[in-house]
Amino acid sequence: MNMRTSNRGTGDEGFTLVEMMVAMSLMLVVVATSMTAVITSQKATDTSRQVQNLNEEARQAMNRMARDLRESNALVTAVNADGPLYSPTGVTAIRFRGDYNGDGCTPSPIAATTVCPVAYSAGNPEDLTYCFDPALRQLYVIDNQASGVVPITTTSPTCSGGQPLLAGNVGGLQLAYRSQIYSYDTSPTDGVTSWRELDAAGAPVGDNNGRLDDELDDIDSLVLTVDMRDGAHSQQYRTQVDFRNLSQ
Repeated sequence: MNMRTSNRGTGDEGFTLVEMMVAMSLMLVVVATSMTAVITSQKATDTSRQVQNLNEEARQAMNRMARDLRESNALVTAVNADGPLYSPTGVTAIRFRGDYNGDGCTPSPIAATTVCPVAYSAGNPEDLTYCFDPALRQLYVIDNQASGVVPITTTSPTCSGGQPLLAGNVGGLQLAYRSQIYSYDTSPTDGVTSWRELDAAGAPVGDNNGRLDDELDDIDSLVLTVDMRDGAHSQQYRTQVDFRNLSQ
């Protein structure tokens, strides 16, 4: 007599091919879902880090620029001002002077013509330029009193002689010049007198040449806009600076 034994029901019968394929499919789904969650979380962390870095850099730059400009008492040169002729690919700059050491004296654009009681100090210059070079994606601060520095002009707009203000994540800089002489506001609905309206008004506030030059004497506020970029992430920051020593 042939005796056959069977393992069925003993728990040792194993899995069929179909069962193994189903189990592997389910495992792949679980792994894919987990990986998607991890990648999404990592991207969110990276984005949060980028935003935090941009916020910190922008805060430092805006605070520094706003502080210096707010206390200035003379605007000297404006390059690539706001308006129809503004170019995002062109150098943007503003040169200004102020009595930052409190001696009651501000250096002249031609340093030899003014001798102030407190001598020039590289740690506290009083003739400055903030200059953005889009080719290098860098915002510079320039000490125009330093040896060998040639101050920026509208005909020679370069940021030479400057020191980086940021780490190089600047995507753009726009400077919008405003005045409180509202009698020249030809668009009263916006409540703003732009430098272009001053220029178009002619003498005594403008020269009607389409450039921001003589009108600088009547500018008393500035809207400062900085675009920051870190990889694919970009963010814009804006603040208005009122010139305490230039108000009309």
